[in-house]
Amino acid sequence: MTRPLPSLPAPARSARIALFTALVLKAAGLSLFVVLMPPLGRQMGFTDIETGMIMSLSALAGIVAAPVWGFLTERAGRKPVLLAGMLVPAACLGLTAALVEMRLSLAISAGLALAAVFAVRVLQAAFSGSVLPAAQAHMADTTGRQQRVQGMGFLGSSFGLGAILGGMVAWRIGGSAPTVSFAVLAALAFAAGLAVWLCLPETRERPTAGGREPTGAGADTRSASLARLWPHFVITLLAVAIYGTLQQVMALRLQDYYGLSGEASVSRAGFILAAAAICMITVQGIVIRHLAWSPRAFLLRGAVLAALAMAGFWAATGPVSLLAAMMVFGAGLGLLFPGNLGAISLSAPARAQGKAAGINATFQGLGMACGPLLGAVLNAHSFAAVPALCIALLLVAAALARLGAPHPDTADTFATPVEPRP
Repeated sequence: MTRPLPSLPAPARSARIALFTALVLKAAGLSLFVVLMPPLGRQMGFTDIETGMIMSLSALAGIVAAPVWGFLTERAGRKPVLLAGMLVPAACLGLTAALVEMRLSLAISAGLALAAVFAVRVLQAAFSGSVLPAAQAHMADTTGRQQRVQGMGFLGSSFGLGAILGGMVAWRIGGSAPTVSFAVLAALAFAAGLAVWLCLPETRERPTAGGREPTGAGADTRSASLARLWPHFVITLLAVAIYGTLQQVMALRLQDYYGLSGEASVSRAGFILAAAAICMITVQGIVIRHLAWSPRAFLLRGAVLAALAMAGFWAATGPVSLLAAMMVFGAGLGLLFPGNLGAISLSAPARAQGKAAGINATFQGLGMACGPLLGAVLNAHSFAAVPALCIALLLVAAALARLGAPHPDTADTFATPVEPRP
């Protein structure tokens, strides 16, 4: 059984707020770049292919770096890794603002701007990959087994709010003042890094004298192998790929099947996807705090609810029914993602929380890369193939949840604390 997160003392609340701010602004920076860069690249004289290469290769850098950061969280600690993931990307956002301003004022050539933006973006993505592993490891350190799923839901809702914030910045000021939008997020990210430095305690247990790992009641004497977590890494890959597939085909569905114009279909697709994201965030951040379920129950019920939503997506007769189906789908993922992260954390050894989170982040990145391509291929073949495959993959995820998720009565706890620590 899971319980709602208990009230925290003031220092722990400050730490939780600092962590929340870091995750929101990390996601906001990523969202701003993804939304703003394609049209901004044209203004700067880049071809669409060149802009696409910047975004694709930088995403690859983040995928490769994530497990490295996960291992570093166990060596250097959670706080230094999280600080690196905030301060270096903040500096990169500031450099991006300067490069955009210099190029738009014709102070530098398009070729020089392209090379510089590419280098800065790769550096930003590589260091941003440290935030999620460090944050998940910190949450595992500071929540008991009974509150683990709710803690992971808190992380997910923080990241989702950041994605919405980045989109809003792009919408309100990005088109008319791209330099200002990058500079604003850079300043906020620096402030968040300062908050992490001042408020977030280091929670990783230090080795004992002589370099030995901690022993006794708080130690995990089992092997730190993470091979048995493979079902959950695959669930992450499947769920993120499904979401990316739907992002790819949403506007096409509205345009091809419901007769909307190109501009109207893009606008309506953005609204539908935002509504789905809000439902997912609401479930992650609020609803699951009141649900006394095991990680397996969250996973199974989330997968089934999302599969039912995909059946509604398949049968939708217009934009309104499509919106309703996607809102239910968002709620399903709002159950599935925290359940999966909670299961990973509960099944991983205490000294491998960061490693597990880093590997999971790599599978998340792979899902983000595969989803749009999968959507394009399936939609070109038959639109019905999109929801059909999504339903099939969600059922696979449910089967994997039965295989891998810990049951509340039998799961190994690996010495996770019973009560939150400040």
